[in-house]
Amino acid sequence: MNDTLVYSLIKSGKITEALKAFENMLRNNFDEESECGIKVIKHILSKVNRIKNSGDYHTIADNLVTEWKNTVNWINSNNCGKFTEIVESVRYYIFSLALKYYETIIDNISATSNNVIDVDLMIKISRCYREIGETDKCIELLENVRNYDMYDSSVLANLADAYFEIRDIEAAKLFFREAFFWDPQRIDLSDMKSMIVKKLSKIVMDNGYRGEEVNEWIPIYGVIENIFDIRRELSEEEVNMILNRVQVMEKGYNENRKWKNVIEPRLINSYIWLIDYYLLQVGDYELAKSVGKILQKFSPNIYNKLKLGVYKWL
Repeated sequence: MNDTLVYSLIKSGKITEALKAFENMLRNNFDEESECGIKVIKHILSKVNRIKNSGDYHTIADNLVTEWKNTVNWINSNNCGKFTEIVESVRYYIFSLALKYYETIIDNISATSNNVIDVDLMIKISRCYREIGETDKCIELLENVRNYDMYDSSVLANLADAYFEIRDIEAAKLFFREAFFWDPQRIDLSDMKSMIVKKLSKIVMDNGYRGEEVNEWIPIYGVIENIFDIRRELSEEEVNMILNRVQVMEKGYNENRKWKNVIEPRLINSYIWLIDYYLLQVGDYELAKSVGKILQKFSPNIYNKLKLGVYKWL
């Protein structure tokens, strides 16, 4: 049996057969790839068997996904990461197995209710699709979920990340900008693969921010660096949402300094959205500049950084 057939066995879930095949190949001719294949499969088998006894279907699927990160570290620490087909076939095996458990949960939900949408579960399923190379299905699912809640930052960020993978950069930038506006804390940066987010995360951390602050400052530096440069028209309802949000945050900022590290960047980002709205959508240069003056007073440092870039007119 050749390597290609062995990897097909792993992907199709016939992992014990793949183990026997690698053992036969190693007996016939010593080969480091087969040796790694045996070590990795034995490791995976023990982990998966334990996980399958860890609880209900949701817990099992979650644990499989979590185990993937540990598995990658284990593979690399055992000098097997250089065999990319081993890594990719095991990735496919783990995420396709998790997908089966998640889809069983969906089937059970559908059997009892027609109107329940578990957004977090849908995001998990979309990630499984993406990890097994079915990015189009991932996008289709997330676009459908977005119809139920167009402001869920986790949905938007995962959608942006998937669009980046298929090289639809404009859609990726638009959705990332939206995601980091509504609720940055809903975004798990460790799950983002896009170079857009990786680059901005580094820039933000280079400016001294850490922990939860990184998520909050990413959209601001996305504007400063002219990376978040794709915008859409806002509805009247959305503009009112932003204005109300600004009012609440301005009051909260003055009354509760404890949340400064979150409220400050969210306020700055809201001012930026209003500046863009008044200039680009309403066409009122003076009104846009008046918001700029508020931003200048609130955060002269960020105001000056914006003026050095595409906001020279501000």
